[in-house]
Amino acid sequence: MDLTLPADLTKQVEQELASGHYRSRDELIEEAVRRFFDERQRGKQRLDALRRIGQAVDQAGLYERALIPSQE
Repeated sequence: MDLTLPADLTKQVEQELASGHYRSRDELIEEAVRRFFDERQRGKQRLDALRRIGQAVDQAGLYERALIPSQE
């Protein structure tokens, strides 16, 4: 796969390589792509969890009870 980065990202990659944190461009790019997919998966999992919580709140009628004060 060929990859062309904008000048600002190329500069950051070169600086990171110069710092010694990575042995090669390939290693840095591989880690960046892996982190991207991992973070996207975690985002999907968080969204799914929020949806489940929302469904539980809806099923229990908690939202309506919180918005409409009791007339007692």
